Amino acid sequence: MKPRVNILYLPGTNCHVETQRIFKRVGADTRLIFTTDIVAGVSRLDSADLLCLPGGFAFGDHLGAGNVAGVLLRTMLADQLVAFADRPVIAICNGFQIAVCAGLFGDVELRANLSGTFVNRPHQEHIVADGNDSPWLAGLAGQHLVFPCAHGEGRFFYRKSEPQPAWQVALRYPESSNPDGSLDNIAGITSSNGLVFGLMDHPERALDDETRQGFFENGVKSAL
Repeated sequence: MKPRVNILYLPGTNCHVETQRIFKRVGADTRLIFTTDIVAGVSRLDSADLLCLPGGFAFGDHLGAGNVAGVLLRTMLADQLVAFADRPVIAICNGFQIAVCAGLFGDVELRANLSGTFVNRPHQEHIVADGNDSPWLAGLAGQHLVFPCAHGEGRFFYRKSEPQPAWQVALRYPESSNPDGSLDNIAGITSSNGLVFGLMDHPERALDDETRQGFFENGVKSAL
């Protein structure tokens, strides 16, 4: 059987089509899970092997990007989110903002870009971190991957005094090409156990197949 991916659809989500397409291409059975159905008890977030929080503008980014959806996940849907503690989760752009607000990475923040404006770069370079054994990054350590950047609140921030971070670096921007001012040029992180992968940019929109499929193919393999 194909691993099943639940793609959470919230009011304002707009990257579900590309995300669903790439998961299907790498061998997953995909389902859009609508917030209204989950709240009504018709569907469950945890009825799959993997979870994806895709990009967009959930709830219009009211009260800050990802805040409303993040509160929903950590309160009303907390039991269903906890069920993914031992399953792969990927959170892309607005999904990353939601995951941060839901507390999936501990005490980190995604702040407004230093430029003070939305940044759109179709060919943003990323470097996959060494030493992170996350299943999402399998076989990719040290690679330079180019895929689109499009966000206004993606400046990664953490407190260096934090004694034991609940996350690891997954991706960095090149020193000379940091689009949002993220601390230490961090472009993506994973949870400590590597199962939750969050990034601001859009690999599902990459121009070449190898880059577009890499992370998603790894996630599906890990679910097998």
